[in-house]
Amino acid sequence: MTVSSKSGFFTIGYVENRSSYAADIRKLYGENIDYEVLGVYVEEQWANRYETCSCWDKYLKPVSTDSRDIAYIMIDTGYRCADNGDKIYGGFTAQNPGCGLDARFNGVEIGTEEQILAVWKVKAGSLNNYTQIRDYLNITRVLNSMTRQNYTALQWETELQDAFAKAQSEGRLGVYSTGRDNAISYFPSGYKDQSGEPIWLLMEQNTNPNAARDWFNLVAVTESDFLERILDQSHYHLGSMLFNNVGEANAFLQQLAEMAMDEEWTSNIENSPPYGILRSYITHTLYHLMDEDKNAGPGTPLKVDEVNGKVYFNSGLLNRLFRQIIIAGDKKKLSIDIPGFGVHTYDMIENVIPYSESEKEIASIYDGEMYKIPRIAKFFNDYREVIFDARLAIRLNDMHIFEDGVERKRLPKYDEEYQRCKDNPQEKAALLARIARDFDSAILRAKLMAERNYKLAVPQFWRETGEIQFLLPIYLGELEEADRPQCALALSLDRSGRVPYYRGATILTLDMAYNNARLIAKPDVFWLVDNVNS
Repeated sequence: MTVSSKSGFFTIGYVENRSSYAADIRKLYGENIDYEVLGVYVEEQWANRYETCSCWDKYLKPVSTDSRDIAYIMIDTGYRCADNGDKIYGGFTAQNPGCGLDARFNGVEIGTEEQILAVWKVKAGSLNNYTQIRDYLNITRVLNSMTRQNYTALQWETELQDAFAKAQSEGRLGVYSTGRDNAISYFPSGYKDQSGEPIWLLMEQNTNPNAARDWFNLVAVTESDFLERILDQSHYHLGSMLFNNVGEANAFLQQLAEMAMDEEWTSNIENSPPYGILRSYITHTLYHLMDEDKNAGPGTPLKVDEVNGKVYFNSGLLNRLFRQIIIAGDKKKLSIDIPGFGVHTYDMIENVIPYSESEKEIASIYDGEMYKIPRIAKFFNDYREVIFDARLAIRLNDMHIFEDGVERKRLPKYDEEYQRCKDNPQEKAALLARIARDFDSAILRAKLMAERNYKLAVPQFWRETGEIQFLLPIYLGELEEADRPQCALALSLDRSGRVPYYRGATILTLDMAYNNARLIAKPDVFWLVDNVNS
């Protein structure tokens, strides 16, 4: 279908579903439609809009065509439903309500008056009035991934509207602020992720004084991540290690870095924090040790050990004399009253200091015989788990992996193009299809390289699923030997079917890839080492 940019519906405003609106009319009408007849009829209706349009305000109350409060309009298409004869309308939403029929409109929602009003009722719900959301596409991808559902954006919008209304009535819509950072607002979704953990929705404070909403964005996180955000707001911490301020935390990291074997612990990325790699490593090492203790069987020695009110754990690092570095600190119970959630108590460690295993502070607690030094974190049981099998297929079935990657600035090669076309569905779809083709070619080349170098694909541990993934370099240039990879593709091994294969999980920047890989072991593969040392 070829459509002039200024004919039919396009004379009214921006048409979001330009490739599908005619098919939507055809489904209701029951027969093929004449595009030219449709366009001429709609143009006539719009030319006489003060007599022909039906209008509603932002609360979906009917208003006259000369009202300045018009937020929604419907225009007759000239077609009727095959089953009951009801008129088929095209519905548009004002981008700048308050300008009457002179507003900028976008659409077009196709249906009977009753059907379109039902859709608008969802979109105009209280959640949409509470926080500024561009659309529900991103949150839909995330929630479907977290829950293994296959809901549409409209279904998730309806579910979240209901959850928001329920949270309001039950007093579970919360706001938390300490003045350290911008406030956050939140409410429970009523859903759980694949591991059974409750999912919460977070919104950030809109500090723009001219903003139409007090909050913006809508992000789905697990309950543990939500509680982590609250802790971020109230205290400075590295995982479960508590500090009075950032300077104290940096001093601890510097002491640990100077004690450990020589290694590059600060990323070369501009404006990266000092010891950023070490910060990530020690934070997630402690998290994993605590997870191991939580899942350990009865009688298993604790890896985060408590002795007389002090906590000890193995950093996994060695000093220059090949002595293990043990971190010790004081046990701290930290209770925070979280509006809408209740009081939550965090198990924290404060006054942390790194020691060599031979220093008296450690030697007097662990003799190596009766009381053994806590073991290092264990991320896999068999070394075969961390060897990439280049024989297996790699599947990237979800287009969202590319959209998510470019939206999060992880594919800088396409960033400018994406910014230009992100609000045009057809152009965006074409760009994402091209990115997918580029990835197909890059993956084929990476597999050929991995067959000849078993260390090319680097393992990482993914805490959310407890699995080993592989990081594969993605070269989007012409020559791998002359270029650097633009990103890394995280791959999960899927054994659920007849044949195992690697499934693309997410796209990471090289900086993120190095941080994640360092948790298991210091990477020595060229494409990651060159990135952090350059």
